[in-house]
Amino acid sequence: MMGNFKNIAILIIAIVLFGCNEVDKKKVEKPNILFLFTDDQRQGTIGAYDHDKVKTPNMDKLVKQGTSFTNSYILGAATAAVCSPSRAMLMTGRHYFNIEPNVYAQFAFPKEERGKSDLLTFPEYFKANGYTTFATGKQHNGSIWLERGFSQIKSAFLGGMTTHFGTKVKDYTPEAGWSEPYQQKEKFSSEVFADAAVGFLENYNQDNPFLMYVAFTAPHDPRTAPKEYQELYPANAIELPKNFMPEHPFEIADDRIRDEVLVAFPRTEKIIQQEISDYYAMITATDTQIGRVLKALEEAGKVDNTIIVFSGDNGLALGQHGLLGKQNVYEHSVGVPLIFCGPNIPENTKVDALAYLHDVFPTLCGLTGLEIPESVQTKDLTPVIKGESKSVRNSMLFAYNSWPGDLLHGHSLKHNPGGGHRAVRKGDYKLIVSAKHDVFTYQLFNLKNDPLELANLVEDEKYGSIKEDLLKELQELIEETGDPADLSKKEFGLYDNPEDYNFKEK
Repeated sequence: MMGNFKNIAILIIAIVLFGCNEVDKKKVEKPNILFLFTDDQRQGTIGAYDHDKVKTPNMDKLVKQGTSFTNSYILGAATAAVCSPSRAMLMTGRHYFNIEPNVYAQFAFPKEERGKSDLLTFPEYFKANGYTTFATGKQHNGSIWLERGFSQIKSAFLGGMTTHFGTKVKDYTPEAGWSEPYQQKEKFSSEVFADAAVGFLENYNQDNPFLMYVAFTAPHDPRTAPKEYQELYPANAIELPKNFMPEHPFEIADDRIRDEVLVAFPRTEKIIQQEISDYYAMITATDTQIGRVLKALEEAGKVDNTIIVFSGDNGLALGQHGLLGKQNVYEHSVGVPLIFCGPNIPENTKVDALAYLHDVFPTLCGLTGLEIPESVQTKDLTPVIKGESKSVRNSMLFAYNSWPGDLLHGHSLKHNPGGGHRAVRKGDYKLIVSAKHDVFTYQLFNLKNDPLELANLVEDEKYGSIKEDLLKELQELIEETGDPADLSKKEFGLYDNPEDYNFKEK
C-alpha cells in the first residue's frame, strides 16, 4: 500500500515539475518575426481598405487578422531616391537627419565610403538577442549593415531599381561571404524573392526564433507585371483620382526628376490611366507571392507564434496633384500601409494613431519584450496595438528637399535642383511649407474633410490661429528631430553651403 502511495507521489511531483518546465518554456519563448516590405506601395492600395480598386486577397487577410494603422507615414528624404533614406530609418529607428548620408545617398560618395556606419539596426539587434536572421530582396543601404545583421541572405538585390525579369541577385553567409551575381530571366522579381523566403521556411529546423526580412522590388517601375495580372486592369476602365491634375500648380523641389519625366507634361488622362493600371497589376502580382510566403509559414507550423509586419517604403503620386513620383510631402507620397499581425495582437482592427514606418524597430522590441536601444529615436506602438493608449505622439513632421550637392552641377542637370518642403500634421490639419528659389508657398488642409488635399485654407482668416499653431509645432519638431532646415531662410538654408555635399569621387 505504502509503495503505491510512494509511486503516486513521485508521479505527481513529476507532473508538476514537467508542467512547470513547459510553462517556463512558453514564458521565455520568443515569437518569430516576418517583415514583408514592398517598394513604392502607397497607403490605401489594399483591397480591404476599400479605397483603391486593387485586388489583394493576401494583404486583405493580413488586415483582417491584425491591426492596421490608417495614419502611417514615412518622414521623408533629402534625395530623390526616397526609398534609401526610408529604409535607413526603418533599419535604425532614427530620423534621416541623424543617419550618415553615405548610407542613404551613396551615389554622392566614393565606393569605399558607401554604407559605412556603426549605427545599430534592428536585424543586428535581434540577432544579438538569439534570433536567426534572414533577408531576401531589395537592400538599398549597402552591404555592411547586411553582413552585420543577417545570418543568411538569399537572392538579395543591392541597389535602388532594376528590371523585374532577370533581376541580378546575390547570396551571403558569414562563412562563405558573397556569391557571384546571378539572375533568373524567366521569373518575375517578386517570385524570386518569395522562392527564397519559402525555401528558408521549409528548411528551418532550429530551436531559436527567426526574423525574416522579405523586401520586394515591386511595385516600383519599370511596372512590368506578368501578363495575366496586366489583364486584370484594363486601362480604359481605370477611374482617375479626383485630385488628378495635368501639372502641379506651382514650381517645387525636383519637379523634373527622373520619376516625373517617365511620362510627358502635361499629363493626360489616358496616360495616367495606363500608369495606374500597370501599378495595380504589380501590386496584385506581388500579393500572390506574399500569399505563397504566408502559406509556407502556416505549413511550417510557425504562424501561431509569428509576428507579421507588412508595410511599404514610400507612396507614389501617379497623377495626383500633377505629379508622378514620390518627391513631395502630399499624403499620396508619404503615406504607407502598416499592419501588425500575430500573438496577442487584436484582429480586424484599424487605429488612427499617428505612426511612422521607422516606429517598427521599437515596436518589435515592445512586442517581443526586448529593451529598446538608446540609439532609437522613434516610438513604440505597442501600447496602441494592445489598446492601452490611443496614441504615442500628437504631431508629425514630414520633410523633403533636393540633394544639396546637385546645386554644384545645376548647369548640367535637367531636374531643376534646389527647393524643399517641410510639413506638419496635427489632429485633422496639415500645413505644408514649400520653398523654391525666392518663393515660399503655404498650404493648409483639413485632412478629415479633404483627404485629397485640394482645398487650401491658408488664406481663410478663420484658420489663421490654426496656421500659427502649426507653424509653431513645425518649428518645435524641426528642433526636436535635428532637422537642419531653417524656415526663416531662403530654401530653408539647406543650400547655403552646397560644397559640403560634394562628396562624389571625381
